[in-house]
Amino acid sequence: MEDKELLLKVRNPETRGYGFNLLVRAYQQRVYWLVRKMVIDHDDADDITQEVFIKVHKAIDQFREDSQLYTWIYRIAT
Repeated sequence: MEDKELLLKVRNPETRGYGFNLLVRAYQQRVYWLVRKMVIDHDDADDITQEVFIKVHKAIDQFREDSQLYTWIYRIAT
């Protein structure tokens, strides 16, 4: 699914939960391995990945689409 479609679903109050689930599925592995390279420990990487997506959820309405969605998530993760 394209980022624009994901954002439409996440930003629509009626489909926000479903859209966010799709967003997590689309980017969870990439974020996990990015974090895992930094912290090495699996459990720590899982916890940090979860924290990243909590921050994404809270801030998604502030995403201005000046960059790719993953680039924005990457900045949150690092």
